Amino acid sequence: MKKSTSSNLITAIKDFLVYQPPAQPTPFVLTETQAEKAENEGKFCPSAAVTEGIRELEFMVNYAKKLDAFMKKSSKELRSKEKHEVVKKIKAEFEMIQTEWKEIKKHTIQNHSIDGMYNNAVISTDINENQNILESIYQLPLNKDVVIRNITISDQPKIKVLVIFMDGLIDKKIINMTLLEPLMFMKNIQENVQGEDFISFVMEECLPSGQASRVGSFKEVQQAINTGDAVVFFDGCGEAVAVETKGYEHRSIGNPTTEQSVRGSQNAFTEVLRVNTALVRTMLHASDLVTEMIPIGARGHSNCAVMYIKSITNEELVEEVKRRINGISTDIITDSGVLEHFIEDFPRNPFPQTLSTERPDRVAIHLSEGRVAIFIDGSPFGHILPVSFFTLMHSSDDFSLNLYYTNMLRLVRWLGALLSLLLPSLYLAISTFHQEAIPTELLLSIAAARAQVPFPTIIEILFMEFSFELIREGGLRIPGILGSTIGIVGALILGQTAVTAKIVSPIMVIVIALTGLASYSIPDYRLASAFRLTRFIFVFLAMAMGLIGVACGFLLFIAMLCSLKSFGMPYLAPLAPKTVNGGDTIFRSSSYHQKRRPDTLNSKDDIRQKKPSRSWLTESSKGGKDHE
Repeated sequence: MKKSTSSNLITAIKDFLVYQPPAQPTPFVLTETQAEKAENEGKFCPSAAVTEGIRELEFMVNYAKKLDAFMKKSSKELRSKEKHEVVKKIKAEFEMIQTEWKEIKKHTIQNHSIDGMYNNAVISTDINENQNILESIYQLPLNKDVVIRNITISDQPKIKVLVIFMDGLIDKKIINMTLLEPLMFMKNIQENVQGEDFISFVMEECLPSGQASRVGSFKEVQQAINTGDAVVFFDGCGEAVAVETKGYEHRSIGNPTTEQSVRGSQNAFTEVLRVNTALVRTMLHASDLVTEMIPIGARGHSNCAVMYIKSITNEELVEEVKRRINGISTDIITDSGVLEHFIEDFPRNPFPQTLSTERPDRVAIHLSEGRVAIFIDGSPFGHILPVSFFTLMHSSDDFSLNLYYTNMLRLVRWLGALLSLLLPSLYLAISTFHQEAIPTELLLSIAAARAQVPFPTIIEILFMEFSFELIREGGLRIPGILGSTIGIVGALILGQTAVTAKIVSPIMVIVIALTGLASYSIPDYRLASAFRLTRFIFVFLAMAMGLIGVACGFLLFIAMLCSLKSFGMPYLAPLAPKTVNGGDTIFRSSSYHQKRRPDTLNSKDDIRQKKPSRSWLTESSKGGKDHE
């Protein structure tokens, strides 16, 4: 006993003093699939779709051979032997072949969609087969979000019903009160609908839901379930009913965050598609305002809404927009910015070709001009198209303020856009190549400020630009009100420290700060980002050729803008090419002077308002006699 105790003590001391590497679990390694291995080795490896297709063809060919042999054999036996005995034998063989055909048909249905989504499969009259397919699609019982409810309705005879919905996307009160309760209290249904369509009777007489539609394929079934609807299957019916039961949580309507305005509407879009379309309709009470739904995404099945006014918008524009959206082939699209990349004319050009907005009032105004609006479920932004470069320079409250004040603000924006684009390159070109263009006193001041700076001007510009972009990005990513505070403090500290350390000159801090402020005067964020990217090209051209490089770059810049088109409309219209000015291009005229819609949209109705829009000036006042 003592020997065992001493041995344990020695072992414990040894374990304490002697280093032992910790026991590590076997590391997880994400290995390649068989197809990737074959591709890396240069071998051909057929895809799952090709393999399943080959198997399906083999089944069909073998079955056709057996059926052909059975028919030849049956025909021969019917001619040579007694019919009574032959018929029994043929019937037994036929039942075996029929059973085999059912298995082949079941296998074919399962292979309609190789990814397991059964997009091409139609709804079966057998409710058990439909349930098996639904369980395969939604990975039941592993998936706990999808709920399948089996109930029985009617008494004479009893009818099996299957209800499926996605928990979390539906309102349970709607499910219980407008769907399950009416179905479970139905009695003697078939006696009342003899010779009539059973599903039509259920939709018209038994379901009090506001929206109910017939679906005939599992692709439509998935579209309904994944967007918050409940789908009802009836035993013996080759169709199902999709019932509106949406009730998921979402952000309430708030104020615009990126397009704030002094006057005008203060509502902003949310992530719910139907709420966004309803907000537009609250601004635009037009009976011919059309909202078309187009599903996009092979796996995501997101809804995309295309809105336009039927009596105004050009039909060719609407058809082109729908053609491009229907031509998208991808798994999932969750944001309107991603959708824009798939449908715009020049996706590699940094300049935006659609107007992205979160304000319903802007959408309503542009729809009334003959444009098209696009929304996607899950995105709080809508896209307006087609647009021009001048449309992107307009603000949301231009029509809410005084005419002359608005035009003054637009002049400030255009000057700010030019400064944001050209100021650093002009400073670099003049200070490096064309010092004679600077007044003598100012030149001496700049030279004195740069006397102790060891870096050339181009290095100063790049350093300050990079620092400014870091401050901008850091201010956006830091949560809460702390972001703007750190951005301001960081800019002050960085600028002052850089000047004190003789890394940059004070005039360079002024140039970069003025350039940054000018970029903020551009209303559209994406357009301002495009100007910031183009600014670096002008800086390198100025470093290489001075003002000649800046001038050549500006000519190429204008030529590039002239070559752009937004859904068939020239980007610089109505100036290039020259068309009829609608009164709202660079500057705007009074609202009552804008008689016609933009000519470049080629809308069905060009007249925006009657010629005497202020007809009350020509009418005699109707009032009582003056009293003395």
